[in-house]
Amino acid sequence: MGNRGLRSAWVYGAELVQIPDMKRWTQMAGLPDSAKVNLDNQGFCGLDDEMKSRYALPLRFTPAVATALVVVGLVLQSPILLGSMALVTLSGVLFPRCMVLDLVYNLGVRHLFGAPALPPTPTPRRFSYGISTIWLAGSAVSFHYGLPVLGFILGATVAIGGAILTVTLWCLGSWIYHLFFRSATNK
Repeated sequence: MGNRGLRSAWVYGAELVQIPDMKRWTQMAGLPDSAKVNLDNQGFCGLDDEMKSRYALPLRFTPAVATALVVVGLVLQSPILLGSMALVTLSGVLFPRCMVLDLVYNLGVRHLFGAPALPPTPTPRRFSYGISTIWLAGSAVSFHYGLPVLGFILGATVAIGGAILTVTLWCLGSWIYHLFFRSATNK
């Protein structure tokens, strides 16, 4: 296949020879219908199929990084890390264009791969961040007050939801949003 569509980049003084050109790769990759439906359910229904294909991979960054940090917080039983992650998810609730991890991606990571900037976070996904905020805060408080079983249950629920979102683009919180607010989303 050669190096067509691949480019070279320097990262921390080391040349990374075969980083795929993200735009070309995401345009070539077909997105399954289930992933398109999952993105619609998160509130990205205003995007056409081409844009959904372009955003499918970048939209996994935030839940992947957040899930990894939550798992580290659970392993360390760290109320500080879990509480910090609750603040990160709260930023997604309050600031649809400025969620902390989305900013990390938009201002830094995406430039390494030539990927598109993430769009503003739609309401169903923000609702999901709200659920995560409450459960992560509960996990942090549980560990702080010596209730590790409750801390693990609350934090692991968020981690499992984040892992599912990262792999499949299916968002439990968005699904719950549609259960409660179906009439608002059908307008």
